[in-house]
Amino acid sequence: MGTYLFVAGAHPARLHDHAPITPGAWVRLPPGDQGLRATRAVITPGLTGVCPAQAHSAPELAALGAALAEAEESIGLPVGSIAVMPAVETAAGLLAAPELARAPRVTRLLLGESALRAELGMGAATERDLLWLCTMTVVAGAAAGLGRPVADVCPDPGRFEESCESLFRLGFGGRLCEGDEQLTRAAEIFACA
Repeated sequence: MGTYLFVAGAHPARLHDHAPITPGAWVRLPPGDQGLRATRAVITPGLTGVCPAQAHSAPELAALGAALAEAEESIGLPVGSIAVMPAVETAAGLLAAPELARAPRVTRLLLGESALRAELGMGAATERDLLWLCTMTVVAGAAAGLGRPVADVCPDPGRFEESCESLFRLGFGGRLCEGDEQLTRAAEIFACA
């Protein structure tokens, strides 16, 4: 089953981990230098944006921006046409969220809740336990004038609706979804975002 990116006000897009990449899609890039090397291979006409994993600094995103510009030029795309949605999924990334949000090309943040919980040793945390993580992400994006952030895949599919409603109230504008049923329900919940 594929992962889809649902953002209020936008057409749902496939989130790819590798080629082939469909028009309108986003691509999840591996962290660090591996992601920079992958940039040229994944940039294609019609790609909406990239989602660098474990983003943790503005200089890292500046290097990604330069790689994107080079890749865009090489295939005849206008420089700046590929958006960036950094995945905040490490402690360093969370502390740098305000800096990440202000980096060039960034349109919104993605809170990689499951990876962040694992790094912090939080185990099976409840949404109340994660409130501060969500709030920091929302505030960082809002302060930079970005679109509302996007949440990770729901760890408990049985609580998908309840989780989306809670995220919407906290200021999120979408989430990663698994399958058409979740996409449909997320569209209903985040419609007013």
